[in-house]
Amino acid sequence: MRRAFVQAILALFLVEAHPAFAEGPLHVDITQGVASPLLLAIPDISSGAIPEVANGEDAGVALAKVVRADLGSTGFYRFVSVDGHYAAADEVAFAPFARAGAQALVVGRVRLVGNNVLAYDCALYDVFGAHLETSQRILVAAPQWRRAAHKCADMVFAFTTGDPGHFDTRLLVVGQDGERPGLHTRLLSMDYDGANQTVLSQGQELVAMPRYAPGSRKIVFLSFVMLVPQLVLADLDSGQITALKIPPGVPSAPRFSPDGRSIIFSLARDGVADILVIDLQTGGVRQLTNTAGSNTSPGYSPDGAFVVFESDRSGDPQLYVMASDGSGQKRISFGAGAHASPMWSPRGDLIAFTLVENRRLRIGVMKPDGSKERILSDGERDEDPSWAPSGRALMFQRTAAGKALPGVWMTDLSGKLESRINIDPSASEPAWSGRRP
Repeated sequence: MRRAFVQAILALFLVEAHPAFAEGPLHVDITQGVASPLLLAIPDISSGAIPEVANGEDAGVALAKVVRADLGSTGFYRFVSVDGHYAAADEVAFAPFARAGAQALVVGRVRLVGNNVLAYDCALYDVFGAHLETSQRILVAAPQWRRAAHKCADMVFAFTTGDPGHFDTRLLVVGQDGERPGLHTRLLSMDYDGANQTVLSQGQELVAMPRYAPGSRKIVFLSFVMLVPQLVLADLDSGQITALKIPPGVPSAPRFSPDGRSIIFSLARDGVADILVIDLQTGGVRQLTNTAGSNTSPGYSPDGAFVVFESDRSGDPQLYVMASDGSGQKRISFGAGAHASPMWSPRGDLIAFTLVENRRLRIGVMKPDGSKERILSDGERDEDPSWAPSGRALMFQRTAAGKALPGVWMTDLSGKLESRINIDPSASEPAWSGRRP
């Protein structure tokens, strides 16, 4: 029944299908937004208050609220309400949901098991077929109850779209407490929606350009100690912090390779910036570019075979692609305006970038060969895109007109579903983690 269920959902989207997958599960590129969202019911399942969950709110209700918020942020679903509440032990009655027009039903039941462990049974049902499509028992420590809801939403998203979800992920940002950009900066880690914030640095030095490693347990960032920039590697499990030994110069824009074994970055020396790679095991450094002007903002393709980067060798900054050994460098952006801060989609199908045109900065995407360029955002100063691991959403930094400090926003690939991430008072340079272990 999975194939029929997925086919019904595909009919709801304006899609571009790949014929090579016609005999198996369909993979689609959702490029023009949602024509008619899937009608989905996620009822509140009453379970009573559980310590450490939602400040005394009914735990089942609190979890359902998070699942709805996660799935609602994608635009792929429209929620159908049915009067009344389920009790945790109730059997599923499909008739009320069918009468309300729901096509699918998500039921989540929560209880405490063991030593402060939360068990969340999440199930997705086909309402018209009146049967279970998929389910998962999710176990988390009670204080991490929101993570159980995110995992449930990931399950639903993955089944109904064929892509991995991006809800059980973390976000890394530069938080700012001052009234001017660059003052009192701290590294902050949080759930993708801004909840469960953790302070990773105490504001004793300026920090910038953070990035997660694959697996999301290590980070790299730029640290200015006594105004001297350093590339810093931090292990989030052990707390160990290491300043990387690189050639003299001003480093910027570090990013991990897909296998996590090296970091690619830009290094400015004598008015010229080039792209280098440091092997984290051996400490060896290789230089990939050697041209006039500045070569910055490098990032790997998902398979590690190619690197996209920004260069002003032809005048205004534009996007270039090269093999991971530095060979075969070629320009891919030829549209109006300058193109900057590129990032390759985890799906490999798109490159996000910042378009600088007529004093405005906006977020755009293009194919890896530079074709099908289109703009997603419409702010005055939108920059620094970061992909969700699903490849279906982007975070970016937005500074509103007349404002000094930026905020972090999220958009889908249609550009129609923008929402601000609740991070006070200000945050910038978002980096989205991969799926959490």
